[in-house]
Amino acid sequence: MAPVNDLELTLSQARTREPPMLTIGEVARRSGVAATTLRYYEQIGLLPAPIRLGGQRRYDEAVLSRLEVIALCKTAGFALDEIQRLFADDAPGRPASRALARAKLAQIDAQLESLARARAVIEWGMRCTCPSIDACTCGIHPTRPAPVGPDVRSARRF
Repeated sequence: MAPVNDLELTLSQARTREPPMLTIGEVARRSGVAATTLRYYEQIGLLPAPIRLGGQRRYDEAVLSRLEVIALCKTAGFALDEIQRLFADDAPGRPASRALARAKLAQIDAQLESLARARAVIEWGMRCTCPSIDACTCGIHPTRPAPVGPDVRSARRF
């Protein structure tokens, strides 16, 4: 007989040693993802539709792992539609996911190189004791780039 209310659901889980089902508030609290975002992820297919009990969403613990993967993908720069494609790719060997991951790794590598250059410039600037970059004579700063295009006013200044 299927559980009818929260008490019966809890007793049913205790008898079968199933992990407790989580409310949307509990998932939000434990994952750090807002309840509105959880509903949106469900709407666009990033999260599977949870069971409903008394009109309330009830999630199993696996949703927390999935949310962690989504967060890591977002940190890596994947857009939500790209994350959807990663989860949806069930072809043998997942070639579409692998191609998407390779492209993202190339973007991350380019960002890391750019950040390393920015860090070096900041570190050089911190060693400089000149009154200003324009008046710098210590040679620490990289040379200023030449103006690009016919408009000299558009040249970047350091």
